[in-house]
Formats: sequence, structure tokens, C-alpha cells
Amino acid sequence: MDAIADRAFQEKQHNVSQDETPSLLAVVIDTNPLEWTKLKGVICLKELCKSVLVLLNAHLSLNSGNRVAVLTSSSLNSGPKFLYPDPNDKTYEKRESLLSSDIHRQFKFVDQKIIQELQILLDNEPLNPENQELKGSIAGAMSMALSYINRLTNIEPESTGNTLRAKMLVISISDDSTQQYVPFMNCIFSAQKMKVSIDVCKMGPDSSFLQQASDVTNGVYMLIKNVHGLIQYLTTALFIDPSLRPIMVLPTNSDLDFRASCFVTNKVIDIGYVCSVCLCIFSIIPRNNVCPTCQSKFDDAVVKKLRQKPIVIPLQKKKKLEDGVQRT
Repeated sequence: MDAIADRAFQEKQHNVSQDETPSLLAVVIDTNPLEWTKLKGVICLKELCKSVLVLLNAHLSLNSGNRVAVLTSSSLNSGPKFLYPDPNDKTYEKRESLLSSDIHRQFKFVDQKIIQELQILLDNEPLNPENQELKGSIAGAMSMALSYINRLTNIEPESTGNTLRAKMLVISISDDSTQQYVPFMNCIFSAQKMKVSIDVCKMGPDSSFLQQASDVTNGVYMLIKNVHGLIQYLTTALFIDPSLRPIMVLPTNSDLDFRASCFVTNKVIDIGYVCSVCLCIFSIIPRNNVCPTCQSKFDDAVVKKLRQKPIVIPLQKKKKLEDGVQRT
């Protein structure tokens, strides 16, 4: 029996291939101050940052060549922004190469940079956010993250010869916005083409857009109901490398909704109208026959035809004769 067990164990281990390719983890944090005020007393942005730092340090400790990037999605003072690294800082690669020999110093460097940039972002926020206009969106931050991933995975390897895999984690607390539907779809299809999985850590209301993003890109979508266990969610299901997910049991989402939202009423619809220019979806024809997104003028003849109600032909009643024969 021992010989059989040893042979089976050796054969199983022989078929397992280990991928030592370095990985890039891009984290997008939703910093919408209007939504964070709704979670006051439950969790704050600084507590979330502490859990994210643990995730980043764990990712960096797996491989000396692993890299991380952290972005904020929106604020009242500025749009999407890099917390770490600074894409315009040409000395970043030099500093990283000097610190890679001492992993603990690298942890300290990354953590300090993220905390400093986040504190600057919070200090610049106005005191009364109710009457302020929000700048930026999650779709914009995801686009910036994909551009940075494309730069590190496709452009730089041509000159350095170092390959890099990438994945994205989106931490969201905001509800879906129909105005961001098209940018969201563009990000989803771009990530699918780049083979970048999008994992979603959702707090607050559920998001059909992010559900579609994780499903199309073979990512993990988790709706966090207990925010006190956030660090456990981040370091377990959302931490698994995409190359290992085919052999792992991952959380499944059975309530996936692929329906689109109307750009006018913000309601989820099954059947609607589509703008042929910008692909916006409507449940009703907009006023003045103008698309509210791209301002394209619809053809009056087509709109008139769509507004026509279907013609219902009344049924003819059958007359019963005395001999029992029915005639119309």
C-alpha cells in the first residue's frame, strides 16, 4: 500500500507545473466621499486602507518580482489618481531595484507612499460634500489601471525581456451609474482581450456592472456583508492567483444579472431602444428625439414609426344558427 501511495503521489506532483512569472496587482479603491458618509460608524476609509496594505504586502512577499499599483476612483477635488506608484516618476524603477534585496524595507516604502498620498487626498476634500460635484468614476480608474497594465505587460517587456502577469481588484461602495455603462463595457472587453481578471470586493448596494465584469474576465465577485472580516475576504478568495483558479473551489454568484439599465429612468430593462451612435439603451424614447449621451438627433420618421401602437384586429363573433351550425 505504501508503494502504491508513493507512486500516486509522485505522479500527481510530476503533472503539476509551477509558474514563477511575476505578477502585477492593480487595486482600484472607490473613494467617493458621498458614499463613505453613508457607511459612517460601520467602516472608514483608513480601516479599509489597513486591510489593503496587508493584501499588498502578502502579494509582494510571494515573489521578489511582484509589483503593485493602487488607484483611487473619484473625489470632489480630483478625478482618478495613482496613489502608488507615480507613473510620471522616472526614478521609481531605480528605487524599487535598490529595495528589492530587503523585502521589509520594500513593505515600508510602499505603505508609507500609499498612506501619504491618501492623506493628501483626504486633506484636500471640502468640508461640506453635499453641494459639491463629484469628479471621476470607477470606470475611469479602471481605464487608467488597464493602461498601466498594458504598459508593464506589453511595452516594457519588449525592451527589458521580463514578462509579467496582471490582475485587477476593484473595491467599490457606490451604486451603478447608467452614464458609465458604455465606459464600463469598454473596460470589461479590454480586460478580457488583455486576459486580465477583474476581482470585485463590493460593499454597500449590489452592482450589476461589476458582476458582469468579474464574470466575463473569470474573476471573483464578493458582496461583503460583514465588513469586520474584510481582511479575511481579501487574503483568501480574492487573493488566489488566476493560474490556480481552475483547480480551486471559488465563491459562485448565482444571482448574476446581465440586463442593461435605461439611461433615462435608471431602471433595469429587458427590452428597449439602442442609440446607433453611442449604444446607449433607453426604455422610452428621449425628449426632442435627441440622445442624452451623444446628443445625436434621431430620424423623425423612424421615431414616428416606433411611437405607433400596434394595430389590434378585433375578433369576429360567431353567430349560432337554429340548426346548430356556426357561421361567421
